[in-house]
Amino acid sequence: MDLIIFLVVAAISFAGSIHIGAVNLAVVQATLNRNISAGILVAFGGSIPEFIYSFIALKGVFFLKDNQFLLSWLNLLIIPFFLLMGVVYLFQKESANADKIPLMGRNKLNFLKGFSLGMLNPQLLPFWFFILVFLGKYFSINDLSAKYAFVLGTGIGAFAILALFAYLANQYKSYINQLLRNLSVNRLMGYLFISLALMQIIKVFA
Repeated sequence: MDLIIFLVVAAISFAGSIHIGAVNLAVVQATLNRNISAGILVAFGGSIPEFIYSFIALKGVFFLKDNQFLLSWLNLLIIPFFLLMGVVYLFQKESANADKIPLMGRNKLNFLKGFSLGMLNPQLLPFWFFILVFLGKYFSINDLSAKYAFVLGTGIGAFAILALFAYLANQYKSYINQLLRNLSVNRLMGYLFISLALMQIIKVFA
């Protein structure tokens, strides 16, 4: 039963991370600008928050009800963060400066980029909260092993789709770069992050 819970949750996490978001955009950008290893590190960092938020969701079905301020804070904080990321990418050179950073430092930056973008995703906590409530109708997620299966499934499913983004970006790097020959990857990322910020503003204040 625990294996079934793990597989179902992993599949939900995989499918739920397919849509365009900050983390998978960062994975693609790191892969195109650097290599697949950089993209995988961003993917790894971006999947860690799935473990954290799914664990928090397990703490109790009333968590969100008692902590609405947390979601409101995240929804507001993500706006200036996306705007800042957009401005940074718009004025950042492709990879010349990155080559001057030691490999260990680049690895940490890639991991932290994915982790910070994932932690600032205001949708993760309510998503896993409601998925947990939904699955509770079909599975008993009360004992420790079932909870471990649930939490592991969230992070591993997310990492699988993010790693797939890195693989596809690396596999078709030359084709993508050709499509973007008149627009740098960083500039495109800048526009996308600013667009995400504008969408978040509409979502929060509309």
